[in-house]
Amino acid sequence: MDLGSGIWNLTQYCSRGIILPMVRAWRVALLLAPLVLSGCVDRLISVRSDPPGADVYLDGTKVGVTPPTGFLDVPYHFYGDRELLLTRKGHRSHKQIVELDAPWWQIFPFDFLTDVVLPVTLTDRVEMVVTLEKESHGPEEIEETLKRAAEAREKANPPPADEPK
Repeated sequence: MDLGSGIWNLTQYCSRGIILPMVRAWRVALLLAPLVLSGCVDRLISVRSDPPGADVYLDGTKVGVTPPTGFLDVPYHFYGDRELLLTRKGHRSHKQIVELDAPWWQIFPFDFLTDVVLPVTLTDRVEMVVTLEKESHGPEEIEETLKRAAEAREKANPPPADEPK
């Protein structure tokens, strides 16, 4: 390599075809970088129940069981009103409409930056802590249930009407 008078002679390398392909490769890499470094948003409903072990349903679909410690993370894709139902044997069911509102960074035009351009993962998390009440089966509740069952049976099977003569 001839350095001449202390200055690197690039024209010698350009004439050999070494520098120009490297410049083209860097240009292509810079153009493709946004595709590789695209952003991402995780949308989660985190559910915890007291007591743990409750079945969790989101919009009628079972999505899991609440763990003994921590939260059950339920992913979702769209904002809006969602129905959350928690059930556990021996406890009353808990049904709630959850309003999932988009944060400011998920509204146009900012959502393009967070979903496509930024090379980081953002998390939109809504935490739900639900306390399930124990079901009580006292004698008066059992009598009330039996009474309603008898009324429903009578409505479903009415006595036959007398036949006209």
